Amino acid sequence: MVAIQPHHYCAVVAVLASNAAAQQVYVSASGSVPRPSCESCSYTASPSYYHTPFSFTQTETYRTATSRPTPTTTYTYASPYSALSTLVPNLSTTSWGSWNPNDTAQPTDATNPYGNAAWTALWTTANLTNFSGSALYSTTVSPTPIPTSELVLPPADYFGPTDCYTFPEDFIFGVAGSASQIEGAVFEEGKSPSLMEVLAGQADDRANDQVTNENYYLYKQDIERLATLGVKHYSFSIAWTRILPFALPGTPVNQAGLAHYDDLINYVLDKGMIPIVTLFHFDTPFQFFGDGNSPADKAKIGYVNGGYQNDTFEDAFVNYGKIVLTHYADRVPIWFT
Repeated sequence: MVAIQPHHYCAVVAVLASNAAAQQVYVSASGSVPRPSCESCSYTASPSYYHTPFSFTQTETYRTATSRPTPTTTYTYASPYSALSTLVPNLSTTSWGSWNPNDTAQPTDATNPYGNAAWTALWTTANLTNFSGSALYSTTVSPTPIPTSELVLPPADYFGPTDCYTFPEDFIFGVAGSASQIEGAVFEEGKSPSLMEVLAGQADDRANDQVTNENYYLYKQDIERLATLGVKHYSFSIAWTRILPFALPGTPVNQAGLAHYDDLINYVLDKGMIPIVTLFHFDTPFQFFGDGNSPADKAKIGYVNGGYQNDTFEDAFVNYGKIVLTHYADRVPIWFT
């Protein structure tokens, strides 16, 4: 930050005005907001100040955001999957394609209980009446530079003057998203239907999650921008139905799903951020969503049962948790169930 004395101000303005191509950047630095409601707080802030040299080209008309440098220190929080694979013995992986109800070609592997025909049948049974599978992307997009003007910066003082807040030194600020809210690509690369798609398909009051932010293909763009803003912690959820399309223990694991989250976690780390994972964010696999969830039952009980009453839910969730933890816990230090 540069302090300009009053008697120097006019000269500085004249210099800037003389260069028509100069880009003027204003940074709000009015200080903290008074909080009279906090007078009773025992904690008293003792700020310290410092400055570092900086420079920028005044004649630059297109300034691009740069993310955090690649960290020189790496951390390992658990053993790698190669050492933990015995916790999930006999794990098999496979791959599936994409689903579109308008496709004329049908899978021919009807004898395979976990083949493309069986996977397609899950979507057919889910009966999504508002199918909208169109999206802009079908492959992972590499990050590209953007003008700093496109970055939506956080407010200077997020908390208002009536908030009395004191955070411990190890308090974690970060950003978060959940798979069903940001990923989209729900019919792509082997993901099977979850409660969220079914609810939207039943004219529930939820938004359609079939495309959303297309984070499944744009995650590198999103992570690059978060790192540019100085975000240190990034929390996201791993879609159960993208890892285990058939949900239950003993069913094959989706190789494309494992690879996606593996690359996402590595990219978060490459940008100097710490990944935080939520295992389950209400996107129950379709297999558990059954009795007690018809429109009539919903009207009778007043809510939609998330499928937790299913006798197989608990063991299936533990199995899913073991799979993702053994694959990613070496690089993810914080997990939420």
